[in-house]
Parts: sequence; C-alpha cells; structure tokens
Amino acid sequence: MAGETYTVAQGDTMITIAKKKELRSWEWIWNHPQNAALRGKRPDPQVLAPGDQVFIPPKKPKDFQVDTGKKHVFRVKSLKAKLRVSLSDENGGSLSGKKFKLEVGGKTIEGQTTGDSAVELDIDPEPAKGKLTVWMGTDPEKELTWNLDLGRIDPIELLSGVQARLNNLGFLSGPVDGELDDDLKSALTQFQILHGLDPSGAADDDTKAKLVALHDRK
Repeated sequence: MAGETYTVAQGDTMITIAKKKELRSWEWIWNHPQNAALRGKRPDPQVLAPGDQVFIPPKKPKDFQVDTGKKHVFRVKSLKAKLRVSLSDENGGSLSGKKFKLEVGGKTIEGQTTGDSAVELDIDPEPAKGKLTVWMGTDPEKELTWNLDLGRIDPIELLSGVQARLNNLGFLSGPVDGELDDDLKSALTQFQILHGLDPSGAADDDTKAKLVALHDRK
C-alpha cells in the first residue's frame, strides 16, 4: 500500500484525522517525512486550515508470537484528545479552585479548575459543541457559562482564525466567516487598546501574535 493524501476540512485536527482513519496515533502521521512541508507551515498540529494536505501512511500490521493453547489478553491503546481551557473573570482575575461542569458529546463531567485557572480533561477526539459552566462560589446563581465549539479553530493567518480567537477571549460574538465587518474592526480595536497595541482595527502582525500568545498557550 502506498498511503493516501487527505484534504483537511473545516474543524479537522491531526487527532480527528487519525480517528477518521481508525489509527491510534496522530503523531505517527504528523511526523512522517512526507508531511515535513505541512509541519513547517503549521506549527501546531491541532490547528490546521481547510485545504491543507496531509499524507496518511499505510497501516503497518503488528505481529505477536504467543503460545498456543493459552488465553492471551491484548490491550489496544485508545485515541484521546486533551481539552484545556484557561479561564478568568471579566476583570482578568483568577478562577482557580472553582467548581465546573462540562457538557460535551452527550456526556457531563464535573470537577474543579486547576491552580492556574484551567479546566483539563481527556475527551473523545471527535469535534463537538459543548457547554462549560463555572460557579464563582456557593451561590448557584453566581456562575459563568461558555459555549464551546471544539476542534474548529483556524490558523491565525486566516481572518476566520482571528475571529475565532476574539470570540473565545470575549471580544467578539459574531460568526466565524472570514469577513472583516464593523463588528470585527471594533473588537480588534478594543483588543488592541487593552493590550497596548496600535488601535488600527486591522488584523496586523502584532495583533495576531498577541492573540496567539493569549489564546493558544498550553
């Protein structure tokens, strides 16, 4: 078998591509020599652009030598994605040690945010919409809610990638359509003023770099 070339669709990541191809390791695909050009173009394997080309190498069967007449147990490694969401309140304050509830993929998970105000969980690699609720204290009315669209972030080079990051950071609530309208210009200006950048309302290189630094941190 010679492998195949896969064309990235909106929302694809290396994890979801591996899932679609019934492979247990996205790293095996990503690190293949025929994907060197893609690695140079996209530094984050989980942030791909529609139309990117990914080479999928052929599966390699694995042989095992075992004794006959005996029972043997084989454990297959499952493919998991890690969800990490960094949180802050409307004033940029910490939300560490807060109770949260995450509803995603038909499942509900509850826990507490980490010491650096993050929610970290292993989830199914399929892209999905979700809802994250964080309680500020014992009062059930004091809660913050975020609607999550997992696995759908475009590279920052695309205007849709700028829009998505502004949405997630709370500066914009419009569609991620790659159109530079008045709402997007206003959101860019607000972001630039807050972070000491030139308030041009344009998605310039400095603004994109700051968005990535704040949004894509791991």
